[in-house]
Amino acid sequence: MAPLAHPEFRLFVSASDVPPTGKEVVFDADERALKELAKRFGIVEVVSLSGVAKVRPYRKTGLTIEGRFKAEVVQSCVVTLEPVHQTVEESFTQRYLPEHMIAPDVPEMSEREVEIDLEAEDAPEPMAGNGVELGEAVAERLALALDPYPRKPDAAFQPPAEEPGDAPESKPNPFAALEKLKKNY
Repeated sequence: MAPLAHPEFRLFVSASDVPPTGKEVVFDADERALKELAKRFGIVEVVSLSGVAKVRPYRKTGLTIEGRFKAEVVQSCVVTLEPVHQTVEESFTQRYLPEHMIAPDVPEMSEREVEIDLEAEDAPEPMAGNGVELGEAVAERLALALDPYPRKPDAAFQPPAEEPGDAPESKPNPFAALEKLKKNY
């Protein structure tokens, strides 16, 4: 995935600032970043986003992030559109290498079976220059962790009430035109 030119949550970690034993980075998104992330995700509000990440060297020129975060978000209920408050807690590991060290994804044109190992390590992402944008890595993981269909616990769909003159028999059958065509043949 290509890094954003101006990520909403900037937290750049340079590879040259990471000692061989690693570096711990504690983060807490500011108000501007929270508003921008809510806009990006299309949700009502990101109330808070904080966490910690251990950044370590990976294969001499790359970096590994082992992070965890907690976010408080407000989304709209898919049934009532009322606010739904949720807490999202996630842990993740992501590896990064300089772009020239990552093999391009070239699909093979053969009909061989492809086996996918779900337990295998994810492929490294390209670094942003000489480091990683930790804030963007956290934002991507938060986006994936959001409930795609937030719903208030007591929300129930209520179909619109039928008006007095709307008897089921008075509605035209959508297949009536097809039935007429069938009779003509």
